[in-house]
Amino acid sequence: MKEAGMGPQLERLRDEALRRRLEFAEARFAAARSSGIMLQDGRADRMGAGERAGMGVRVLVNGAWGFATTESTEFSDWLSCLDAAVDMAKVSAMRTGEPVVLAEAPVVVDEVKACFEVDPTTIPLERKLAAVRGYEEASACRAGERVANVITGYSDGRQLEMVCNTRGTLVSSESVRVMIWHTITARDGSIRQRAREHRGRQGGWELVEAIPAADFSVKAAERALSLLSAPPAPAGKFPAIFHPSITGLLVHEAIGHNAEADLVLAGQSILEGKLGTKVAAECISIIDDSTIPGSWGSYAYDSEGVPGQKRVLVENGVLKGFLHSLETAARMGVPPGGSARADGFMHRPIVRMSNTLIQPGQASLQELIRDIDLGIVLRGGQWGYVWCEKGQYTCHAGEGVMIRGGQLAEQVRDVSISGMTLDTLANALGVSRDFELEMPGTCGKSGQSMPVNGGGPYVKVTEIVVGGQA
Repeated sequence: MKEAGMGPQLERLRDEALRRRLEFAEARFAAARSSGIMLQDGRADRMGAGERAGMGVRVLVNGAWGFATTESTEFSDWLSCLDAAVDMAKVSAMRTGEPVVLAEAPVVVDEVKACFEVDPTTIPLERKLAAVRGYEEASACRAGERVANVITGYSDGRQLEMVCNTRGTLVSSESVRVMIWHTITARDGSIRQRAREHRGRQGGWELVEAIPAADFSVKAAERALSLLSAPPAPAGKFPAIFHPSITGLLVHEAIGHNAEADLVLAGQSILEGKLGTKVAAECISIIDDSTIPGSWGSYAYDSEGVPGQKRVLVENGVLKGFLHSLETAARMGVPPGGSARADGFMHRPIVRMSNTLIQPGQASLQELIRDIDLGIVLRGGQWGYVWCEKGQYTCHAGEGVMIRGGQLAEQVRDVSISGMTLDTLANALGVSRDFELEMPGTCGKSGQSMPVNGGGPYVKVTEIVVGGQA
């Protein structure tokens, strides 16, 4: 990547901004190298590799932002970017109502290297392809004649972000991530069922080497086959227990986005005006933590050079805080939380989640189940949608297990749930000590994509609306 010498050049640009006496200036260099493979039904459906690097400069002039970018590494072009950003800010200032103010943050000078054993960018494409093909073939073999479709993918990325601002911060953060995933659709007559497995962590090629097909793609095939003989989920209202995958999906979609301070300030969150009030049952505590070692959504510093932190959003049912950038923290009069992230050099930092989760409790899964006469355990969270302003959500679970007489009973398929976020949280009855943080993925917001993770314990709720067939 093109990072050599970028630190001193960022400092030169910062010094020029100081010479011009700008209110604030931030120069950010970002470089990324990635590769990806996707096989579908034994064919290479998509393969590619790429590398991109550039610099973005953001300035504050007369209380308004200006932003410009370039892929050039020539300092003269960086100076032109600074000029363009200043001009943009001056024009914006003529149309801006409330001037932008930034919260104070610690001045940091640091360099963080990625932790990995085997650099994935050094692994030949042929070796990556062989690993992906091995996962796919093992799954297809297990499903036999009932396989309808198999898709297997691999991706890796190595990113560098350097942030230098006029307050004196200069941080360099490197990360390496690897992800594999497998989806299989099995069929029996007109019935088709899909199951998916995915793994993703910050680390290197060693992640793939440590995951045998039996614990990955074959596991998905066996689940898809079992769902073929499972009856459809009943429709109605039932006591329910969320598997950690459902908990992770729910906490990200239904609470995480609502806790982003820019959405709160824009009047697009159900949590607006509720700080310090009870928004969930006492057993519910929610955090967003970017300091978890190796987790997909972790980082040492955000894109404003603020240290990543453990942020308490809900504590024992009470709303304690939001996710913040320097700007939103100043508007709300709180310290910045290190939640401003940018998707490469082409975008400005905006408020984003990292690893969002419900904290575990003390109960076992059996203790949560034993007093339920008729209910359902929801597993295999696949997708969800939340309407932040209304607090309404829909979540699709790949499978469920009925609870009858306080015991796990038959497996069911095609399960969807819906409800109101705050009602569901208020109706929580308990959380388990069993815990998973295994929902690595990419979250989209305002045209930017960002690695995030989610999870939590099993969560028991009084009642949930289940969509299925009666």
